Amino acid sequence: MNEQDLKRAFEDVVVASSPPPSMDPGRALDLARKAQSRRTSSLVGAVVAVLVVGLGLGTAFALNPRGTTEYITGAGPSSSSSSTGMPDTQWGDMWPAGQSDRTATNGPQADRGTQLLNLLKASVPVGFDAPDLKYKDASMHGGMLHSQAQILTNKGETPEIWEYTASVPIRKGDKVGKLTARVSMPNPQDPAEPCELSESFQHRNNVRCKIYEVGGKQIGVASPASFTQGNATWATYRAADGWTVTIMQEQEYSYGGYPALDGQPFMAPQLAALAMDPKFLLGS
Repeated sequence: MNEQDLKRAFEDVVVASSPPPSMDPGRALDLARKAQSRRTSSLVGAVVAVLVVGLGLGTAFALNPRGTTEYITGAGPSSSSSSTGMPDTQWGDMWPAGQSDRTATNGPQADRGTQLLNLLKASVPVGFDAPDLKYKDASMHGGMLHSQAQILTNKGETPEIWEYTASVPIRKGDKVGKLTARVSMPNPQDPAEPCELSESFQHRNNVRCKIYEVGGKQIGVASPASFTQGNATWATYRAADGWTVTIMQEQEYSYGGYPALDGQPFMAPQLAALAMDPKFLLGS
């Protein structure tokens, strides 16, 4: 304690006493020392508190820099779904905003349907193409390239599930078949077993299925057990995050009016590998 501190402490004691006590130098000196001690303890405590908080934030930043930054700035954890591929849909009274039914005709979900169509067009094997053909059948109109995004769940249901579908004519010479892709967000009702998952596609009955392993992953490749039910073959893959991808090939494009292909474009292992191509997960 220096002379100035002693003087300030002495004045504190004098001001706090009413009426002023008789002068007692020894007692005044003792009170001054106690006041100085209290100030020193408060300062040390404040410094220690700052150091503890700083160390805690430093450790937290090392473990989770984004979360610590949000804590300091007061931003809080982000609830955005863009990093997970999950939707952040704004709903109207019954359907997502801007929709009159389950199908999205514009916006980010419709864009995903278009993205799937472009990916499928780029996936036809060598020797085939996917032109924008027109239907020849009088009962159909327009082009044979199709894409769609639809909501499977209702307002308020969780998790929210969107499904994306695309179909392209696959041509070789003057003969035309069909390639279809269906991609779905994680659905808790989907079976986990590969063949059960593949057999559930389009809710078909009397299906035969075989499991193929590609890159350590199991994919169910299925087809109708009877040729009277058609000659389609489809492969279904379930990703680790629950998204599912089905790729189906058909030798004939129904109602297209074109001769059918002589055979299917992909062998079963190739179809399985195509279904598990991560590009079809649409940013999940």
